[in-house]
Amino acid sequence: MALVHKYKKKFKGVNLKSGYFYKFKYQAFENDPKPVIIFLASIEGIHKNTGHQWRILQAINLHYVPRGIRKKFVSTWMKELDRTKNVKLTWTRVSARYPNIKIGIRRYFFKPSYYIQNIEEIPLEKVDKYVVGSLARDFSSKVKRKILSRIKKAIVSRTEKKIKKKIKKKRNSK
Repeated sequence: MALVHKYKKKFKGVNLKSGYFYKFKYQAFENDPKPVIIFLASIEGIHKNTGHQWRILQAINLHYVPRGIRKKFVSTWMKELDRTKNVKLTWTRVSARYPNIKIGIRRYFFKPSYYIQNIEEIPLEKVDKYVVGSLARDFSSKVKRKILSRIKKAIVSRTEKKIKKKIKKKRNSK
């Protein structure tokens, strides 16, 4: 079975719809045990090139998006949801129209089923409370530090290589 992207998925009695907000407890977490997400799609099947089996939910974890950007995105997205009820939020759309929130893209295993617990949809009228108002669960600064650390390591590594090259060149010229 090839990889299949589904923009609607029934999971543990909850109908997941692309572009809507959900919260749950995640057992296989790295940083955030209780993510608040916007569901993008479920991806199921076997990758034709690698043979790996995929059983994941692709989503935007809003705790990883900086608070100001999150607030602006949520207000924009809520207006779009009001205008069109059957709107789909896809990876392509996020990349093109909302590149600032790509940092929050995450994949969550839905099999084994105990990884995701207590999943529930966040009613649109309560989105501000759960999504925008949660400063305590803001992991965006942690992600920024991680990215800056990687950039710094890359720069230091590049600089070290240049210095070693110069030293080698001087030794060879003597």
